[in-house]
Amino acid sequence: VTHVRNFVSAGAFATANGIIPDGQAIKTAYQALQTPLKGTRMQNDLYEELLQLGVVNSNVRLGDLTRLLEDVNFGETMTSDKGLRMLLKPLSKLKSVSQDLYTAEDDFWKIASWAMEKSRLESSMLAKGIKRGDVIKRGGVDITIDDEFFKQEAADIVRNNIPNYDYVSDVVKSLRKLPIGNFVSFPAEIVRTGTNIVRRALSEINGTITKADGTVIKPFQRIGYTRLFGFGATVAAVPAGAVELGKTLYD
Repeated sequence: VTHVRNFVSAGAFATANGIIPDGQAIKTAYQALQTPLKGTRMQNDLYEELLQLGVVNSNVRLGDLTRLLEDVNFGETMTSDKGLRMLLKPLSKLKSVSQDLYTAEDDFWKIASWAMEKSRLESSMLAKGIKRGDVIKRGGVDITIDDEFFKQEAADIVRNNIPNYDYVSDVVKSLRKLPIGNFVSFPAEIVRTGTNIVRRALSEINGTITKADGTVIKPFQRIGYTRLFGFGATVAAVPAGAVELGKTLYD
């Protein structure tokens, strides 16, 4: 149940950014996952690159869970009884598999979101007559449009708009030790990313760039409106839909 919840909630952050992954993005995300599942680990180079970009392997709830397990040494401090330690040993292997899957469920949506963000950034610029190799001016800085530009831009969006354990402050992480709840990083990241999604959408709607011929355009307006609509729809519709589904299932 926890794994299903993890996968579904991670998907909600994609829709909150106005993203519904297409077939190619789904295929790319699945093949890049680092799991024993058939068909994964086929794009290891891409996964390594996304690791360097800070896109993957940053599951917020897994980060809290790992720290909690470290706090109690995964049960080793509970007793010195040899029999119980022998019982806990197989659970250590189960913990490792669960962590891999937990990370993969989060990585799937982050990779798919990264691929979709990269694709729609390039499509939006191409629609405005800006292609690879062109030089634009944004914020007073000259930028050459190439594949690296789209990779970095998409990675920046995913890092800031989807929960990332690397961005959780030490103060928030330490709250797990207080009797107010163990998994405190996730709600903290909801606040951060929710704010960032709206901020990014408004920036895309109003942001301008200057083409080489001096023309000032707003190439990302459509993305901004889509992101804003996706955020509103996800925040309003998903919780209400989940409640009604629960009512229906359990009468």
